[in-house]
Amino acid sequence: MNEFAYKNPRSKGLLHRIWKYKTAYLFLVPALLLLSSIKYYPFFTAIVESLFDWNGVNVNRFIGFGNYAELLTDEKIRVAFANVFKISIATVLINLTIPMIVALLVFRVKNNRLQNFLKVGFIVPLVVPMMVLVLLWRWMYSGDFGLINQLFDTVGLENLKHSWLGDPSTALGAIIFVGFPWVAGLPFLLYLAGLQGISEDLFEVAQIEGAGPIRRFFSIELPLMASQIRLVLMYSLIHAFQVFEAPYVLTNGGPGISTITPSLHIYDQAFNYGRFGYASSIGVLMFVVLLILTFIIQKLIKNTDKIE
Repeated sequence: MNEFAYKNPRSKGLLHRIWKYKTAYLFLVPALLLLSSIKYYPFFTAIVESLFDWNGVNVNRFIGFGNYAELLTDEKIRVAFANVFKISIATVLINLTIPMIVALLVFRVKNNRLQNFLKVGFIVPLVVPMMVLVLLWRWMYSGDFGLINQLFDTVGLENLKHSWLGDPSTALGAIIFVGFPWVAGLPFLLYLAGLQGISEDLFEVAQIEGAGPIRRFFSIELPLMASQIRLVLMYSLIHAFQVFEAPYVLTNGGPGISTITPSLHIYDQAFNYGRFGYASSIGVLMFVVLLILTFIIQKLIKNTDKIE
């Protein structure tokens, strides 16, 4: 180790920094151990068990890539990934527009008291559990007594009343619509933090140059939020690919398999059919797809924390 560090100055510097701050790193050990036990160990176990016919109890027979071969002929997998890509596209488009506009409007409020009030107003909804939100929307979507159909009935638009979750043509859209108007969430906080991190000197220069609100947005604010945009893109993709509560509670993958997602298919195969090995292979496939998409985003969008 010492010979390697001697021949590699960068390695020597790294070892020196670790030793210098060894006490701080020791405090991280419990967190790393906990994270390893609840995150990394199950992840690597899933990769190994995806090569087995495993029922989670007493059957654990090695079948190689048999589970992955079955994925190629599984109609539910094709529909599940088609659905999750639709959800991902919608989620990305929503999170790249509405929260950014709202964060921009809040940031440009000159009155500090009003601005702080708006910040709290958009942050408080984050404490509401996702399951509560989904159950609320299930009540809103329900048949004749649901809020949406009741509203149409009240304003004389009875012909627009619909079985939103019972129709394959509207069920997936209804799931995507959960959370409307999509302004309170992590993307809003990231955009607002990015805007607050921009130097006031740049805005003063823009004002002297006579830049209006639109030019200021495209020339200063948008370019300097590139890092936040990249984070929102990755967060949106990961969140969309892992969506489970909404389709499980609202439709349970139905009608038929029209709203099934990979996460829901994993749950179904593991806990309803006892096929933990096959469920693990679906999880590994999800990981690979997300890894590729994340790599593409990292390459396409660079960090732009300052104007060069």
